[in-house]
Amino acid sequence: MYNWEIEKFLKERNYYIGGDDLLKVISILENPQLTYIKRCMGEWEGENEKCIYYMKAKEDFNPNEEIEFKFCAMPYDEAKAKGLVKVKK
Repeated sequence: MYNWEIEKFLKERNYYIGGDDLLKVISILENPQLTYIKRCMGEWEGENEKCIYYMKAKEDFNPNEEIEFKFCAMPYDEAKAKGLVKVKK
């Protein structure tokens, strides 16, 4: 995905993703422009403890600059309940 596609993807999900959506966003195969991914377990976002991801990517039009993305990951059980996890056969 291009950076603008990642931003749109996250925004459409209110920066709260899980399951296959999470794997799609952090995939360096689908997003080779990613230069940095950090997962912080147990950080506080508002009143809730969440897993927060910080990512940096090379800017689409200027590869010498980077842009940042920040989003929260939903727990596995919640993602599965919402149908966001593929069932392996």
